[in-house]
Parts: sequence; C-alpha cells; structure tokens
Amino acid sequence: MRRALQVPKSGLGAGAQFSIDPTRTSHRPPGSRCQTKYPDVQARVQAELDQVVGRDRLPCMSDQPNLPYVMAFLYETMRFTSFLPVTIPHATTDSAFVLGYYIPKNTVIFVNQWSVNHDPVKWPNPEDFDPARFLDEDGFINKDLANSVMIFSVGKRRCIGEELSKMLMFLFISILAHQCDFKVNQNEPSKMSFSYGLTIKPKSFKVHVSLRESMELLDSAVQKLQDEETC
Repeated sequence: MRRALQVPKSGLGAGAQFSIDPTRTSHRPPGSRCQTKYPDVQARVQAELDQVVGRDRLPCMSDQPNLPYVMAFLYETMRFTSFLPVTIPHATTDSAFVLGYYIPKNTVIFVNQWSVNHDPVKWPNPEDFDPARFLDEDGFINKDLANSVMIFSVGKRRCIGEELSKMLMFLFISILAHQCDFKVNQNEPSKMSFSYGLTIKPKSFKVHVSLRESMELLDSAVQKLQDEETC
C-alpha cells in the first residue's frame, strides 16, 4: 500500500510532499541514496537515534546536540555529494591579488565547491563516504571540519538560508532513518549516477523501503501539524 506524507507549511515553508512505498520509492534525496549504499552507516545512524530518541516519539530539533553521528552523516552527505558543485556567479568589486594571481575589477567569479570538498589535503581519501571523519576522539562533532564543508558559498554573499536548510535536512534525514529501513534493489546498478547542471542530482533509482514499525507516529505528527494550521 502506498502512503503519502504531506508536510504542512508550518513544517517546510511552502510545504512539501513525498511518498513512501513499502517496496520501493523513486524519491531522490542524496541522504537516502547514501543510506542505501552504505548499510553499516545506516545501522549506526539508526542505533544512535534509537538510543537518544527512543521509539515512542519522532526526532526533533532539541535532539540534535545529542546526535553527533547523525550530524556527521549530514555533513558527510553534503561533502561527498557536493550537490551544488559551483556557486552562482559573483563579481569582484575591486581589483585584487589572490595567491599571486591578479583579479581585475568586475571579474566574474565562481567558487568550485566540489574541489574544496574533495581536496585530499583537507579530506583524506575524499572519495570514501565516511561520516566518522567528522567526529573527534571523544565522539563529538569536529566543528572545524564541519565548518570546512562548502555547500552554501562563502563570505558576505553566502546563502542566508544555510541554517534553516541544515535544520530541515537534519529533520528529514533523522525522521526517515528513525522510521524506515532503506535497502538496495538488486535490479538497480550499484554505482551511483547523477544528472549534472547547476546542481548535482541523483538520477532516478529504486530502493526497497520498509517501515521499521507502523505509520502511527508519522500519522500523528502530520495530524498535529494540520490541526495547528487550522487554528
């Protein structure tokens, strides 16, 4: 049976919808693809969620400080996929020298975020998907490394929605992992393939998705949000 989860405007700005099918889905968020391809990582994310959140409620923003591996998974997904490979164009307001290179005034500049996120000097074995790289020796998020992931541009013109986007990605990833298991569809190629443009998007793929328990918590959360919107 196919179920659609409608997230009201109070949860995601203008509202969003995705669907869950017990056998497969064609929804294409990068995090879901990574969960499917790396089952050991998915298991560790779910174990942390179960330990911190439990099974009688959904994850919420107040849980975030106590979920370092979930946040490490989020940062590694952003780094690994670099779904916005280059920034939108900017222009220099004055002439300048950068590392010995002369940059004239009004030069159009693109920041190669993919290159920054896959620099082997900063990221050992950058082609490996390894959320643990973002954890320090005590198991907490290494803030210096987390802040080094470039996906929202840099400087004064960086995306003003960065923090809101991270909050929404955290909720999306944590709720899906808390409620669902993602498994490889044996009829799908194991190699990730992407469509390239202003953004990098996974091409359509099918995975096996199963609820870890029932839809009761999700249905209850959606009903609560809908009730709040009608007040």
